Amino acid sequence: MNVTGDPLSPRERQIAEAFAGGETYQQIADRLNLAPSTVRTHLATIYRKLGVSTKLDLRAQIEASTPADPSSDLPPRPDKPSIAVLAFANMSDDPGQEYFSDAITADIITALSRSPWLFIIARNTTFTYKGENVDVRRVAAELGVRFVLEGSVRRAGERVRVTAQLIDGLTGGHVWSERYDGRIEDVFDLQDEITRQVVASIQTIVHLSTVEAPVERLNRPNLTVWELTMRSWHLLYDFTPEAYASAKTLLERALALDPESAEANMVLSLINHHIAILGFVEDPGPAMEAAYALGRRATRLDDRNEYAHWALGISCWGLHRLDEGIAALERAVDLNPNCSLAYGSLGTALAIAGRVEDAIANQEIAIRMNPRDPSIFFRFSGLALAHYTASNFDTAILWAERAIHRMPRWYLAHFLLAASHVALGRSEPARDAVEACHAALPCISVADAERMPLRDPAKMQEFRDRLCAAGFAAEPQT
Repeated sequence: MNVTGDPLSPRERQIAEAFAGGETYQQIADRLNLAPSTVRTHLATIYRKLGVSTKLDLRAQIEASTPADPSSDLPPRPDKPSIAVLAFANMSDDPGQEYFSDAITADIITALSRSPWLFIIARNTTFTYKGENVDVRRVAAELGVRFVLEGSVRRAGERVRVTAQLIDGLTGGHVWSERYDGRIEDVFDLQDEITRQVVASIQTIVHLSTVEAPVERLNRPNLTVWELTMRSWHLLYDFTPEAYASAKTLLERALALDPESAEANMVLSLINHHIAILGFVEDPGPAMEAAYALGRRATRLDDRNEYAHWALGISCWGLHRLDEGIAALERAVDLNPNCSLAYGSLGTALAIAGRVEDAIANQEIAIRMNPRDPSIFFRFSGLALAHYTASNFDTAILWAERAIHRMPRWYLAHFLLAASHVALGRSEPARDAVEACHAALPCISVADAERMPLRDPAKMQEFRDRLCAAGFAAEPQT
C-alpha cells in the first residue's frame, strides 16, 4: 500500500523494482545512466512514499502492488535533459555526400555525450530512423527523450550549407534553429566548427528550456537532488539577488540530501561567485572564499566534469589565485572542447593576466560557438578588458558599450568604459559614463574594482587612478 498516497513515478518504480530485485546502486546507475547519488536520493523518496524502511519491506510492497500496465513499453524520460539526434538529411544531388551528413551527425552526438548534464541517445539507435518521414513527437516518446535535434546538409559546388533545429518532443514546437555556411575545401574544419556551435548552443538552450517554474515550486517536499540542482542552474541566468537567494535555498536542500553531489557543489560555487562579482553583498570576500572551496570540492568529487573545473577557475579571480584559475579553465577546455563558457572565462582570466592575444582568441571562440548565451555580456566585457590592457582604448569602448547594453548592472563594463575615455583624454564622455554607471549602481566605488584585480600592480593602480579621474569615489560613500 502506498502510505502517502503519492504514486511512484515511472522512473521511481523502475528503480524500486531493480533495487528490490537485488541490483546495487552502482548497477542501477550504470544501466539508467544516472549518478549513484541520484539513485540513492530516488530510493529515499521511494521509501518515504511507500512507508517502508528495509529492502525486504520494499520487495514485499513491490510484489503486492499492481504491476505497471504491460501495454505501455515506452521508456520513462531520464532525470537529465535528454536529446535524440536524428541523422542529418543529405539534401545534395549527389548521394555520395551522405558520408558528410552522417559524419556531422556522429560528431554532434559524440560531443553532446561528453556533457555530464545531458542524456544522449546513442547513434546506432537514432540512425534506425534514417530515411523515414518521422513524427518528432513519436520519436521522442519511443526513445524517452524531451528534445529531438534534426537537420540537413546541402552541397552546391564548393559550398555547403548545414541547418539544424531543436524540437521539443512534448509539444512539437521549435526551441532553436540555426544555419551554417562554409566551403567544402576545408571539410574537417567545417565539421568541427558546426559541431562546436550546435553543441554549445544546445547546452545553453536545453538548460533554460528544461526547468519549469523554478521558484514557484520551492516548497515541494520531494524534489530530487537533480531537480534542485537544475532549478538552481536555471536561476543562475537571472542575474538578480532574489534569484540567487532562491538558488542557495534549493542547493542547501540538495546538499542536505547528498553532500557528495558534484553538480550541487559546483552550482553553489557558481552562485556564490556571481553574488560576489555582481556586487550583491557588501563584502564579497566570504562569498569568494565559499565559491573557491565549493569549486575545489566539486572537482575532487568529479574530476572529469568540465563545469566543476570552470567553476573553480572563475572562483580564483578575486582571490589572487590567477595561475590556479587559468589551469582549471584550461582543464575544462581539455575535457570538453565544446564548452563555450570555459573558453570565454579562460579569455577573461588571460586578460587579467595581461596575455592579450590569447585572451581575445578565446573570447572570439566562445562568442562564435554560442552567440545566444544569456551571459554573453561577460564575453563582451572580457574583450573590452583585453583591449584596455593592450591600450586599444577605442576598441575597448566599443566592447564595453555592448556589454552594458546587454547587462546595465555589470560594473566592470562601466569601469572599462570610463577608464578608456580617461586614457584618451575625453573627460566629458568619462563623466557621462560615471553618471550612467551610478544610475544603474548607485553605491559603486573604485574599491569595487578589487573584485577582479589585474595581475600587474602598476596596471591595476593606473586603472584605479583613471576611475578616480573619471569621477568615481575611491571608497563606498556612507
